[in-house]
Amino acid sequence: MDKTSDRNPQPAIGRAKTVIVDHEIGIVSEVIVRTISGENASRLVYRGPAKFKVDTKQHVSSIILPIIDRITKSLDVPQKNYEISAVNLGSTASADIGVEITGFSADLSLLFPLLSASLCIPLRQDIVCTGHVASIDGDIAAVRGIPIKLEAALATPGISAFILPDLDADRSLQNQTPFQYKAAKDSMLKHKRDIKIYSVIDLHEAAKIFLTDEAIVSGSLETEFFHVKPTVRDSEGPVNRIVALIYEGNNKRFWAALSYSLLNRRLEKGKSLLQTYVNFHLRKQFYPENLGELLIRLVISLPPWIRRLDDLFPLLSMDLYIKLTQFAKKNDHEDIRQLYKAIFGEGIGGFFHRMDENKSLKTNEGSLENELLEKLLAELSEENLANKIGFALDEARVSYVTDKVTVKDGHEFNETITAFYAHIYRHLESPTGHLSRSALSTKAIGVVEEAFEHKGGYTAALAEAKYGVNGGVRLIFDTMTEHLKKEKKGKYISMIFKVMIDPLEWDMKVRLMTVFMGLIGSVLPADLKDIPADQVAKHWEEIIRCYADSLDKVSDLLKRL
Repeated sequence: MDKTSDRNPQPAIGRAKTVIVDHEIGIVSEVIVRTISGENASRLVYRGPAKFKVDTKQHVSSIILPIIDRITKSLDVPQKNYEISAVNLGSTASADIGVEITGFSADLSLLFPLLSASLCIPLRQDIVCTGHVASIDGDIAAVRGIPIKLEAALATPGISAFILPDLDADRSLQNQTPFQYKAAKDSMLKHKRDIKIYSVIDLHEAAKIFLTDEAIVSGSLETEFFHVKPTVRDSEGPVNRIVALIYEGNNKRFWAALSYSLLNRRLEKGKSLLQTYVNFHLRKQFYPENLGELLIRLVISLPPWIRRLDDLFPLLSMDLYIKLTQFAKKNDHEDIRQLYKAIFGEGIGGFFHRMDENKSLKTNEGSLENELLEKLLAELSEENLANKIGFALDEARVSYVTDKVTVKDGHEFNETITAFYAHIYRHLESPTGHLSRSALSTKAIGVVEEAFEHKGGYTAALAEAKYGVNGGVRLIFDTMTEHLKKEKKGKYISMIFKVMIDPLEWDMKVRLMTVFMGLIGSVLPADLKDIPADQVAKHWEEIIRCYADSLDKVSDLLKRL
């Protein structure tokens, strides 16, 4: 779908522009539709300076309104009553002279504001449209005066697109003379570089231009058809395709629109959309599945310069957060914690988030090196690695109880290790997304091969599982768990290095190693204390890794430098 640029007028509910031709002069006018309440209210009320001719009113009642009712009924949205008015946007508006709307050329500018007001879906305001809705099925037929209307659209500020019927469609050819057809084609060719021209056959094609994804998801939340499954018989016909366009993929639309707003620093718009999403679920008394996990993924994916904006957090008020969590079920409790972190930015980026602040090294000389080293070693401490990685895997392993210690053959072995890996995956990975059984099996076999690499490989693991000499499958599970702990610790340590140390200038790395050598100097052999810091800095990553294991390993490494 086309996106309106930030230069264009903001989308609006119940408003669309058309061109009225009066004495060979094109006047851009705006049709405005509002919903009205009251049991005795008429379905359609016309107000304002505009004069709607009888034939136009009859056409709206017999063709356009039934299309609107059909769409709203399919989405389980109550039938509404409407007030319709129109104003000139040209010079005659200042003279308070009303426009006269006759015929059917303004059908599109009547139908889409009616749809917009019904579903609270804002319409693009940078579009002028003209076209005759020729049937209740949603076909569009040609109208006259295309050259004049194009000129009027070009002369109106803020207009970047023009929607008109496809002049080559079968029905359109019946409604225009050869002269009118040629004049329209020539005008379109003349102005194709000046304005975006859309030729449409039916209402569905026009809807794809008028309705942005962001507008549809906003309307679906406001009007509460976000999760509605439409009552349409099939997807045939323009009207049914509009229904499908409006209801399909709104959850995906929501996350795309929220991401787009935040990435483009439209923070208030993004927050408003999130608030609308939460309010919808509050009315439904339902906690959205995996909301916290999905939101924290989005926040983490934002560039650091976006995450550092003062007005980014909180993304949602504490009041709405508390209200929403009241509808969470027991299995949502972990997600609630994730949601809190995402909304208030707690711990996102953690210790290294502040390292991007580019502190001056001229003040408090050495303090930054000490701070960096302190945080680096704290992250690599045995206690921290156990808390962040080891405990979760140990807990998953302990919870997997089996009274069978052997398998009968290779097939059962593969099934067994796949089931265990699926258990680990279920406890440690995100609940979203799909992972096939074959993918789990492939990963499980790979883990076994790597875990038993120096113990005879997969063949030795299979033999142990079949004969149970040292514990059978229990040993296999223990060895797989330890391997996964080592693998995840390695990835975590690498991440710490990449975030904290890699971006530093060489001089800073040398100073960091100077502080480090001073820290461990008292326990080093005398012949290792005076190694130049720049020589140590060339091997900083390897040295810090060794330190995370033991000081003996640091000494052995320094001896080899």
